[in-house]
Amino acid sequence: MKALTSLSKYMGCYDVWKDIVQRYHLKWSDSNKSIKVFNAIFQGEGNNYSSMLRWIKEVVSVLPKDYQNIILFNTLTGLRPNEAQKAIWLIKTKETEYVDKDRGILKHYQFPETFLRHTKNAYLSIINDDIVEIARSTPDKEQYLVGLRKRVIKNNYKMNMYYCRKVFATFLRNKGIEPEIIDLLQGRISSSVFVNHYYRPDINEIITKRIRPVLDELRKELFKTFLIL
Repeated sequence: MKALTSLSKYMGCYDVWKDIVQRYHLKWSDSNKSIKVFNAIFQGEGNNYSSMLRWIKEVVSVLPKDYQNIILFNTLTGLRPNEAQKAIWLIKTKETEYVDKDRGILKHYQFPETFLRHTKNAYLSIINDDIVEIARSTPDKEQYLVGLRKRVIKNNYKMNMYYCRKVFATFLRNKGIEPEIIDLLQGRISSSVFVNHYYRPDINEIITKRIRPVLDELRKELFKTFLIL
């Protein structure tokens, strides 16, 4: 990428090269990425599983019930905050189209303009009746993140909603769920040959027998300290 950029400038077609980069979402590799990941795992003070779970519990304990449920829903689905906001609104407004009660999933893929973007996607989320009810018990409006932020900061906490997604992924991995499945639930499809050509698990069995029990454990962990529902 660096060489092509220099070449395009030399040939006087840098604008064309920039257009290609933007159109095909090309990115420069980060030579320091490995050490950054290492430091994040081993030296991430205040950003490990225990501290993130503690933030969730403490913040939930000081919020009104409907806003408590926003954070709980976000943690139990592993969605990005803006995706969770959209998911909750669809549960409230288009539940019959969006919620597959037989399979116990939210069908994000049925709303591609909302959930399938160039780099950040959400394909499905695994739910049960409790998770759907948590969504129903959130603020009855399409946009609520600004209001949530104000309430969190008012109680002297930082707005660390991204902790919810990290706790979800870490909890599932600690319980033995494969990274490929966690990636799928968080909207990532690996480019590896293994995933693209060979990995074809019985996803319905994994959802029913493995992931849903783990999500029940996560829900109990979240409710261990605070009786919210």
